[in-house]
Amino acid sequence: MKVTAVTLPAFTARRLTATTFLIIEWDDVFKEHPFIYAKIVPAAQTILIFDTGCGGATYNPDIGLKSLREFVETVPVKDNGGEPLNPGGKMGYVVVQSHCHYDHILGAEAFSSDSPILGSGYDPAFASPENLPVHSQSNALGLRIPSYKIQLVPHRHSITSTTDNVPLGVIVLHTPGHTPDELALWDAQESMLYVGDTLYEDDPIIFPDEGSLPKWFATVDELLAFVRNLPNASEVKINCGHATAMKPAIDVLEATKEFMSDVVSGKEPLVRRFPRKAGWAVEYKQTSGRFSLICPEKLVLEAREIMRGRS
Repeated sequence: MKVTAVTLPAFTARRLTATTFLIIEWDDVFKEHPFIYAKIVPAAQTILIFDTGCGGATYNPDIGLKSLREFVETVPVKDNGGEPLNPGGKMGYVVVQSHCHYDHILGAEAFSSDSPILGSGYDPAFASPENLPVHSQSNALGLRIPSYKIQLVPHRHSITSTTDNVPLGVIVLHTPGHTPDELALWDAQESMLYVGDTLYEDDPIIFPDEGSLPKWFATVDELLAFVRNLPNASEVKINCGHATAMKPAIDVLEATKEFMSDVVSGKEPLVRRFPRKAGWAVEYKQTSGRFSLICPEKLVLEAREIMRGRS
């Protein structure tokens, strides 16, 4: 299919590994540019989709194709031999939600009629139908909540296909901190860790009011221990919900933890303190620009109090 100005997609895709593609929503109205991942498992006739982005919301008048599912099923991808990732939708889908923030769920509805959508069972109430409008931040932005049913899964859950329960080679890891419902994926076949919005480089890591820095530190420590215990730890790559893909996992995890530790200890200088509806927020940014943080001030103060209690 020739892509014209009328059918310009809201997404681009490129191959990361033999089985996995990075899909980027490149010009969304929120300037989030979320990273979406698609793992193709021909033996299971299934594609695993990690997050679904902003639903094609854009101000760009040239973008005519706004559905992630339509993109995956109809738009040729150069790195896939010029074929769509799932031509005609012949393979089924399993969708995994890294967490419930709007920029990761607004494309979920297109998959809801025939595909399971998995989420973290760590805090079942957080992304429940009654709490989703607030916790997804959709209410604050005046967004319509997509209609879908989420299947909550436990820590270390092994993901299988919807037919015949064929393992996809991926497990779920609960990673609370950025939000209570945050999860990560571990792909043993490709030695890749997917962490959603737990951390990333080059853009501000933004915590909502419901976040927790102590839980975040515990999560990062658990992820570091998980990776370090692998026989090929130095080869493991990390893929994030924004900005960062295919970077050395141990380096990114360690460096982000060091930056956040500097924030909590006071070693990292405050860039600005500013008011928000729910109270004061703060921003920190390394001079290199690699890591930055925007979060409610109360999260930093809570973490400092805990740190003082341990010293």
